[in-house]
Amino acid sequence: MRKAGELIKEYLRESQLANNRSQPIGSGAYGVVFKSDIPGNVIKQGVPGGFDNDFVQEANLQSVAADMGFAPRVAGIERFTGGIGDRIEMEDIRSNFEPVQSIKGLYPADPLFNVRAAQQLGQLALKGVRLDDRKADNMMQNKMTGRPMQLDFGIADRVTAKDQVMALADATEDGFRAAGIGDIGDIFRDTVYDLINGGQLDEAMDVAKQGFSRLQKIKKTT
Repeated sequence: MRKAGELIKEYLRESQLANNRSQPIGSGAYGVVFKSDIPGNVIKQGVPGGFDNDFVQEANLQSVAADMGFAPRVAGIERFTGGIGDRIEMEDIRSNFEPVQSIKGLYPADPLFNVRAAQQLGQLALKGVRLDDRKADNMMQNKMTGRPMQLDFGIADRVTAKDQVMALADATEDGFRAAGIGDIGDIFRDTVYDLINGGQLDEAMDVAKQGFSRLQKIKKTT
């Protein structure tokens, strides 16, 4: 049985978090983001009526990206009955990162930023993670270097076999298009997919890696 002191402490914490939640940093279909009671952290909490999202999987996939420097580090996760109101606590990166300039509030406007984002997506694919929903609202950029940082892993999954090859090919095609060589991207992606459809998975991965290696070398856009 829990002690009275623990219950009072939890009540006071929840009261503080409720106040912080009433002044959100951001919000979306999956949840709301607000300041944690721990300095230097923020909390993403699921909202009633939002999409049925697995916050445990999301936190795990974000941790993979965080280890690569592509996402804020996860500090912890809290789960509640039925998954309603689950919370992910993570590093607050706003002191070093800023919002991404976008077109119509959706797509990042800087072609080089999009190339770098695609490079990150490809590296994640090689780690077995496919990340979608890579829109401007879900990202920030380093104030000094412009390095992309992904904030939301609600639409992401583990991938293997042909799904992993496709994730790598799609990320590489996106990067080529952002670099101004979309025609090469189209040919590259079609080649990889033709190999996949022909059952030549190893060959498809080899071509996908070759294309991604070329994307990794791009440092400026045309």
